[in-house]
Amino acid sequence: MIRFLADQKWGVRFLPLGNIGITLVFLHAICLPIAWAEEPTPEILIKQVINTYRSLETYRVSGHTDTELTQFNQGGKVSNRTHRFTILLKKPNGYLITWEDDFPPFKTALQGAAWNAGSQAYVYSQITKGYMKIPKDDVNLYSQAGVSTGSTTTIPELFFAFFPEKDLRLSKLNDPVVKGREEIAGEQCYVLEGRDKNAVFTYWISVHNFYIRQYTFHTHNPNGQERDLELTEEEAIEVLQSRGVEPTRERIESTMRMAEMAKKAMQNQRSQLITTDHFSDISLPTVSAEDLQFAVPEGIPLKADMYEVSKSSLDKIEANRDLREE
Repeated sequence: MIRFLADQKWGVRFLPLGNIGITLVFLHAICLPIAWAEEPTPEILIKQVINTYRSLETYRVSGHTDTELTQFNQGGKVSNRTHRFTILLKKPNGYLITWEDDFPPFKTALQGAAWNAGSQAYVYSQITKGYMKIPKDDVNLYSQAGVSTGSTTTIPELFFAFFPEKDLRLSKLNDPVVKGREEIAGEQCYVLEGRDKNAVFTYWISVHNFYIRQYTFHTHNPNGQERDLELTEEEAIEVLQSRGVEPTRERIESTMRMAEMAKKAMQNQRSQLITTDHFSDISLPTVSAEDLQFAVPEGIPLKADMYEVSKSSLDKIEANRDLREE
């Protein structure tokens, strides 16, 4: 204040405002921060998160997912597993996403990867002992959402423009609400919660940069799930073609049968599933095509369709499932 009054140039400019000017300065200094301190609406927060990821040119994160499955049709048996992942993304369509699951008590790591260094999308699975080409990036990433525990979709669909904004899980949340703030790994985060007809989704979003720092998916189905998973012949052909696979009669019938088996399995699976993704070591590095290459393990072949299951194998799977249900 002494310095302000001693400066004749500024004194001449501002002193005539008198008490009104002082009052306005005071209100601006006190009230404006209070307005910014209020929580954003869910709609504004969701839009800010999407805009943030869509504005990035590269993105890298590593982390892990904690999964807890309670099986009510097995006396409430609880199973836990840990899933580790790495995600490296580069616009317009470059990515290298790897994952590894531990299944105690066997302590066997099951690994997988999806990648595109810029010209061709691939997927690798340790379970199927092969890797294959996939024609489209959205098909490649969405098709691995289950086995990767969401690593190929939760962040990538926000980042890449080939996923329409209207179709994003974040965009389609029902009844979204900002439930306040919590600290995650020393960082203040907005807590955003929403749902669909099958699950509740919770996002912990950094107040500082709007990156997702934690994400939880929660389903509770004590009476099983009713899902429309059955496929018509035309739909089965479309599924096969989306994977770049020739839709032979045997493959069409196998695909339709697997969809029907999946529907029955979900109807009979009375369970609660909670998965929590922890995102750490976030960075925005310079990324080259070489960085996006996955080193396929030695001896693993390139297959035309690494998901193909023979009729005899399906017969055995179905027989074993029927025995368990009895």
